[in-house]
Amino acid sequence: MKAGSHDAPEFHPQTVLRDWGNGSGFRIADAQTGVCVFGATGSGKTSGPAKHLAYGYLAAGFGGLVLCAKKEERRQWEQWAAETGRLGDLVIIDGEGKWRFNFLEWEASRPEAGGGLTINIVSILDEIAGAIAHSAGSSDGGQGDNKFWDDALHHMNTNLVDLPVFAGLRVSLPLMRSIINSAPQNLEQLDDSKWQETSACAAILREADSATLKASADIRADFEECRNYWLQEYPVLSEKTRSIINLSFSMLVRPLITRPLRTLFSTDTNITPEDTFEGKIIIVDLPVQEYRLAGRIANLAWKYCFQVAVLRRTPPAGRTSFLRPVFLWADEAQNFVTNFDAEYQAVARSAAGCTVFLTQNRESYRRVLGNTDAVDSLLGNLQAKFFCQNSGETNEWAAKLLGERWTKITSTNAGQSRNEGAQTPGDGSNSAGVARSDQRRFFVEPSFFTTLKRGGPLHNNQVEAIVYNGGHLFTGGSETLPYRLITFNQS
Repeated sequence: MKAGSHDAPEFHPQTVLRDWGNGSGFRIADAQTGVCVFGATGSGKTSGPAKHLAYGYLAAGFGGLVLCAKKEERRQWEQWAAETGRLGDLVIIDGEGKWRFNFLEWEASRPEAGGGLTINIVSILDEIAGAIAHSAGSSDGGQGDNKFWDDALHHMNTNLVDLPVFAGLRVSLPLMRSIINSAPQNLEQLDDSKWQETSACAAILREADSATLKASADIRADFEECRNYWLQEYPVLSEKTRSIINLSFSMLVRPLITRPLRTLFSTDTNITPEDTFEGKIIIVDLPVQEYRLAGRIANLAWKYCFQVAVLRRTPPAGRTSFLRPVFLWADEAQNFVTNFDAEYQAVARSAAGCTVFLTQNRESYRRVLGNTDAVDSLLGNLQAKFFCQNSGETNEWAAKLLGERWTKITSTNAGQSRNEGAQTPGDGSNSAGVARSDQRRFFVEPSFFTTLKRGGPLHNNQVEAIVYNGGHLFTGGSETLPYRLITFNQS
């Protein structure tokens, strides 16, 4: 199957991607409801179920975005693509800068009805700022002082984007930095002729004023709000408050306007998330393992823009054609999850968005998202779950997810009593009994997950996983069960 083909039946939701036998399998419809894979380090989750799914997605012609936490992921995907005839569809985003994506300009110049809206441009910056704040150890609680500074930065970013938009200038991070560096520090500076002549902020305010003079009343009113911020609100901020907001902005933009991200995100554009809709597979080869915060920012910028692009897709009218599915793939997904993921996954299915997240355990997500409710919201929207060999609390959660059944339990007892003052062993009585009762027991006990095959020579290159697929029932022998034990061959 060729990735460039637009033959609609190829993407019918009931198309089987992986046949599991006994009448069960994994279909495009299942992929579109999301996948999460759990397994301890070395459990075989990548070389087992992940590889199994990746081959199905690639062979079916999916487009996709691959986020990289580890250095070897690019080579791994190149091998998978070569073996499924998709090598020509790979686009490698790396430090050399061959492929570039100016996400601010992409959002600002979008022709659709929602294109160019400041709030949408700023949302990308907010997502990146949240990643930086988390990496710096800030609280994710969203309360108190942290919320004040987050809101203050958001407010300034909104006016930083608005100003060049009103002036008809190209929105860019270097330009935004020039505005903030030349903004008035006090009200007296507004009357300073030197500031008026040399300040980029002052010059762009004049351009925006001229450009909006004959605009609609709504646009003019919006410009007045922006001008009031720079000429009235910003100058009267206390020096401490202003310096903290400016520092937060500098921390936000510096990784994006210095090596290696400057070329990738702050110049021109020759690749966009929408290219995945035509079958391209974009690999963000800036692994967190090597690039640390810069790599995380690069992956998150691509991830958020990809998710937004997917949500904007319009399903074809009628039932004669189907959208090409596109996948968002993240191994070591705890490096990339945000609160937006649950919102995205809740509605991605209708836009043929397929998410695959791999991690060790639920605690990995809780560490990032901050609380159990946020984790449950995300995992509840990833319907297909693969459980490889693991230990700890995740096994108990998995057992509860798979459910319970009534089991007949047989118990026996035996006893002997002696009469008080008895002189011989026979002076007493014996008793025995057998009782049967119905008790609720897990379909799969938590301890069972600890014994699953982990692959490698010790297990004949076989990886075992318990699969739960959004309420599907699996037939095995005389039983119909809410799960299935599947063996994947690594070789």
